[in-house]
Amino acid sequence: MTAAPPTPPAPEPPSHDDDGTPQAPGSTSASDLAEPADSPAPTTPSRPDASYYSWRLPRRRGAYLTGTAGPDRLTGLDAARGLALIGMMAAHAAFTTCGLTTLPGLLNQSHGRSSILFATIAGFSLGIMSGGRNPHSGERLVRTRLRLMVRSAMLLVLAAVISWLGTPVAIILGFYAAWLVLGIPFLRVRPSRLFLLAGACALTGGVVSVGLPALAQELGLTLQPSMGDGNNAVTDFFVTGTYPGVVWMAFIFLGLGLSRLDWSRTVNLRRLAGAGLLCAVIGYGSGWALSQVVNPEFPETFHLVSPADPAECFSVGELSSSLVVNDPGSSLPSGSSSWKDTVPDGSEGSGIPEPGSADSSVLSKGALSTEPTISLPDLRYLATTEPHSGSPFEVVGSGGVAMVVIAVAQLVARRARYLLAPLAAAGSMSLTVYCGHLVVFWVLGSTTLRYGESNLLWAAMAGGSCVFAMAWFAVFARGPLEHLVHVVSVRATRARD
Repeated sequence: MTAAPPTPPAPEPPSHDDDGTPQAPGSTSASDLAEPADSPAPTTPSRPDASYYSWRLPRRRGAYLTGTAGPDRLTGLDAARGLALIGMMAAHAAFTTCGLTTLPGLLNQSHGRSSILFATIAGFSLGIMSGGRNPHSGERLVRTRLRLMVRSAMLLVLAAVISWLGTPVAIILGFYAAWLVLGIPFLRVRPSRLFLLAGACALTGGVVSVGLPALAQELGLTLQPSMGDGNNAVTDFFVTGTYPGVVWMAFIFLGLGLSRLDWSRTVNLRRLAGAGLLCAVIGYGSGWALSQVVNPEFPETFHLVSPADPAECFSVGELSSSLVVNDPGSSLPSGSSSWKDTVPDGSEGSGIPEPGSADSSVLSKGALSTEPTISLPDLRYLATTEPHSGSPFEVVGSGGVAMVVIAVAQLVARRARYLLAPLAAAGSMSLTVYCGHLVVFWVLGSTTLRYGESNLLWAAMAGGSCVFAMAWFAVFARGPLEHLVHVVSVRATRARD
């Protein structure tokens, strides 16, 4: 008589919630993350109850803002993610100028740095979802990878739906999905090697994103086929897009490597802040120094102005010189005397798009490599720390800023968790808040976003997001879109009895 086949093991719930924080009962807490990497593997948790797969939103239990993670939730990481969201809103909707003595000057610092902070935290969350200091292995690792693939597919679809709104914003969700997929093979890599990979991307990514289109053009090839058949998706995600993976994977590797280290000790957080500060000084300082040599006529400057003497961040002459587009080897469209004639009007009608906006890619390698009437710049273009330039100096400098923000936020959260509650609430439902602010853009209309010198829209949007998130978490334990992604991913990857 043939023996009955053994019953497959019960599906094991992932040890971390979808937002990258340790999950409560049977979860990996902060103390678990502090264990040695070679500690014995924990016993297999019991079968999750029906609520784990339920479409019904989980109600809040326990302390405020702990979500489904319990008291060991990384509030500082949530707050840093919330700050990144508020910064991206500023980059999209705020009026900004140079200098650090006015609100527009301070908001100007959000350009580029906010999305880089968001990407670094994405890598950190990727590491926590896959086990933190004790990366998943065996069958558990397979399920984790499957869940990440499903999540990436959902993010890609959601990005496509949001893009239908036609807002003047470069949507990061599709790139985020591609980065998650590219990060899956590296879930078991040691932190030291992840940091080396991050450094390699930082130093070479900008060169590849600028040089590869030029090389393809010399070979009679194109990275931007005329047929809209979608076959250039990989090239767009990793080379020619607004957030090219050859550059931005530096932040994913950085965050993933950080997630594998022990942050239960205050001294380590202080070391992280110090290392980030060092990277910021090296990156920004080197970019500034090199620009004095490469473009001595219009070197890059860090504007420090008074409220009585505001300064614009860019002028047409400075910009065209810093990008080396007016040298004898470049060409402008017929009838154009300057970049002002070739670049769409920005938020102030000056001909210069707001940094961080969708049209600002015209000033970066993305548009320079796809515009058929403008020659590609040489590598002197990378001698800058301008936002979204993808230069090694911007990557190192802004990556360092992200490290400082994460460290400081976690240090503050340990002593005054509720002080960060507004930011932490928004960061705990980052997918919902990000998509929600784009819907607000669509409802209000693009003209509201691109003109005027008022920051009321940004303030209302940032404050409203925090208030909504805080009110939501007073009742529920997970954001609405976060819950949708969670349920679909766990249902798609659970084993059947």
